[in-house]
Amino acid sequence: MPTYKLMYFNVTGLAEPIRYMFNYAGIEFEDFRFESEDWPKYKPDMPMGHVPVLEIDGKKYDESRAIGRYLAKKCNLYSSDGIEALEIDAAVDSLEDLRKLAAMYHGQEDPVIKEKLKEVVTEKVPFYFNKFEEQVKKNDGHFVRGKLTWPDIVYAALIDRIHEFASRMLDIDHPELKKLVEKVNAIPSIKAYLEKRPKTKFFFAVKMPTYKLIYFNVTGLAEPIRYMFNYAGIEFEDFRFEIEDWPKYKADMPMGHVPVLEIDGKKYDQSRAISRYLAKKCNLYSDDEIEALEIDAAIDSLEDLRKLVAMYRRQEDPFIKEKLKEIVTEKVPFYFNKFEEQVKKNGGHFVRGKLTWPDIVYAAQIDRIHEFLSQKLDNYHPELKELVGKVCAIPSIKAYLEKCPKTPF
Repeated sequence: MPTYKLMYFNVTGLAEPIRYMFNYAGIEFEDFRFESEDWPKYKPDMPMGHVPVLEIDGKKYDESRAIGRYLAKKCNLYSSDGIEALEIDAAVDSLEDLRKLAAMYHGQEDPVIKEKLKEVVTEKVPFYFNKFEEQVKKNDGHFVRGKLTWPDIVYAALIDRIHEFASRMLDIDHPELKKLVEKVNAIPSIKAYLEKRPKTKFFFAVKMPTYKLIYFNVTGLAEPIRYMFNYAGIEFEDFRFEIEDWPKYKADMPMGHVPVLEIDGKKYDQSRAISRYLAKKCNLYSDDEIEALEIDAAIDSLEDLRKLVAMYRRQEDPFIKEKLKEIVTEKVPFYFNKFEEQVKKNGGHFVRGKLTWPDIVYAAQIDRIHEFLSQKLDNYHPELKELVGKVCAIPSIKAYLEKCPKTPF
């Protein structure tokens, strides 16, 4: 048998019909639930950046109705007859039209738009319920051909959520629909699931933090942070200012420097501390202490290189600059050679053969290091060059690089 892992928020929602069918058929699956605040950590790993997602033998598949149809076939809740399958699909799609309308109205915060939507909802919701009532009555207590099929499961699994969205019980005047839900929920395997499932709200209002990144209008220390925000699809304000305007903002910064990240209006500084926070959100860090140690060590080594190069570049005293040049000439090749070895040893990444925080930092800062040194050192380090190509080809990062301001460095 295939192994199944269903990934969704710790609510009923779009995953609930899928959970119903797994339990109805007695098919073993991992019901992997996470809290809304942990979503940024998982989002980059989802095929289209949303859930539910069903892993089958380790491969991820998305789209709730596609997953539902796959399972309906497994559970004998679909049909091999073309016309009957068409009737089943039409019923499921009509139920989705109702769910989307109710969700759109419930989630709308703009009072003007909400009032307009209310007119549509007031007309359309009763229309849907009346049509569904007629259909179920005509089909002897089911949506299609007098027997249990996929849309019966979908309706029973989603009706409480729709009631919650509408803030009222809509099936009171629809006895056939009410009886259908009772029938489905009385099926022993579904009844057993309902008795043991986590007690959650039917929906949640996802209140994500608001982020404002404050930095000069250059790449610099803020660039790895920008990369991670874009990598994970986390909305943020990329507040950039010109160097001549720095005196205007400096006094408001916690330690008188940038980058600074505002989270819900509170300012936090130190680029590595900010990046570590984001790396955890973006699943680019680790809960394993040793792996986290390896990640931190790579980050600190990259910072040692960056600081050395920046110190040399900014030194104006010719005597000190000449002394620094001796150190740079010795140490910079050392760092690049060590990083090349590390990435080669770890399957094309800094740590354990997978994308982590230091990969992002290296890719985001290498152009600046080249600029400081006036030469491209990774031309002699193919593993590092390939790593940068991989990171910058990630669709969300590629899209950011195409639209970001073009600055000197």
